[in-house]
Amino acid sequence: MASTLSELTNKSVTLLTCDGRLITGTLLGYDQLQNLILKQSYEKVYSMEAPVEQVELGLFVVRGDNVAVISEVTTADDGIDEDVRAEPIPPIVQNVT
Repeated sequence: MASTLSELTNKSVTLLTCDGRLITGTLLGYDQLQNLILKQSYEKVYSMEAPVEQVELGLFVVRGDNVAVISEVTTADDGIDEDVRAEPIPPIVQNVT
């Protein structure tokens, strides 16, 4: 994973956390535990009752064990689509037996 993260440094990324948050920002750095530092970051909050809400986070640190998926943003994000309504993303649970 670390080689992929080095390729994503200083690029715009979107990540899905294990608790269901969708966060976008510029990957500023990471460490050996894959803790991520994002700058100019924001979270998109989905709801069935209201349009998508964009919450500005600024400089943001995400623990590596809380990252489920990370992807480079390859297109310009035009902001918020006011017509989109969706169920919140449920938490990702690992079943260990």
